[in-house]
Amino acid sequence: MTRVRCLLAAVLLALCACGGGSGGPNVVLVILDTVRADHLGCYGCNRPTSPVLDSLAAAGTLFARCQAQSSWTLPSVASIFTGLPPRATGAGFRGGAFYGLDPALETIPTILHSGGYRTSAILNVVFLSEDFGFHRGFDSFDCRGFAGEGSERLADGTTVDALRWLDSAGEGRFFLLVHYYDAHMRYDPPAPYADLFTDPSYSGPYDSAWGGVPHLVAVNSGEEVIPGDGLRNLEALYDGEIAFVDASLGELLSGLRERGLGGETVVIVVADHGEEFMEHGGIEHGLSLYQEITHVPLVISGPGVPAGRVDSALCSQLDVLPTVAALSGLAAPEGLPGRDLLAGGESRMVPASGVLWSMEDMTSIVDGTGKAIWAPGSGATEGYDLATDPLEASPVAPDPALLEEAGSYWATQQTGHPSVVNFRESVDRALRDLGYIR
Repeated sequence: MTRVRCLLAAVLLALCACGGGSGGPNVVLVILDTVRADHLGCYGCNRPTSPVLDSLAAAGTLFARCQAQSSWTLPSVASIFTGLPPRATGAGFRGGAFYGLDPALETIPTILHSGGYRTSAILNVVFLSEDFGFHRGFDSFDCRGFAGEGSERLADGTTVDALRWLDSAGEGRFFLLVHYYDAHMRYDPPAPYADLFTDPSYSGPYDSAWGGVPHLVAVNSGEEVIPGDGLRNLEALYDGEIAFVDASLGELLSGLRERGLGGETVVIVVADHGEEFMEHGGIEHGLSLYQEITHVPLVISGPGVPAGRVDSALCSQLDVLPTVAALSGLAAPEGLPGRDLLAGGESRMVPASGVLWSMEDMTSIVDGTGKAIWAPGSGATEGYDLATDPLEASPVAPDPALLEEAGSYWATQQTGHPSVVNFRESVDRALRDLGYIR
């Protein structure tokens, strides 16, 4: 407990400090893969999954109603990078093919690099690799891992590599992107996190070895039913992964403080999407746009950021780029739908789209209290009042204004024109890099 208290104190000291380097602060953007908001303490979880992130939120501003732009990594991170929704970037999966990030689009790293920042990315899944176009604008780019097998670099190693880059980067402002993949299925946290929340008496099959694609297909097709104790064990392991990531985030923040960078660095933590645990009949992610998937954490802390603030206005991943640009004193591309979150502003309708495991794509629109989900192919619709039904358990007639907005969003002119990514070739390259293919 003494070590935990010291770590939390270090986080507060590092990120409550005023000031910063000339021309704007350093920026550390942390992307938490597959972390839903309601499994974090600062968003109401009753398990101690996130003491470091909770302290970071207390030292800065927590955005209570952040919406992801998609249900899986590629289109969501493309939206974080560009400030554009998936229908505009074109990044994702459609027509049986994967599409990456159009090199003509401006992104957070290209903007900051052009503005004089030293830039580095530490990433852990093939969907964020050079093949998908996420390397542009980075002086140093380190992406590992491949789809279906997770990442061979765990959260603690990710932090070590991020701090190693800081030690070699030289002087001047920097932008560091750190991606923690661990909460993605399969859930296999290292000791002691594997036993933090699990019931020691559980001995069923739904453990750290469960969660391959055949398992997920069987459950999501209705061929397999996960019993209650098995589902609870999976959620407990998932929360253990989050706790492991949180501790590794703490080491990253402590590393900034130890290098004298805490008072000069803004830290932004956001998730790409959440995770389903059968709330609406599915497991994992990529097949729906319910709130367990689209309600994600967003915390900003550091110089110039209000401390101890909870912002309850609706916001989204589209706001990350305008906020980073404003913090760094650089111009964001014109015409973006997002806003600088630290400048305030009105809530507005927020779209999401992009599913991976469904035969039919869909879109959702959220406004102040309402939500509509629309499948353009079949015309099927759902409506929810999130003020009275945040778990989306009781459908209501969709608000016509939200459905109209969904149609307008679906007709969005595509700004990006990415090419098809040969996914098999990308995976084979990752396997060769790991030595599995000779």
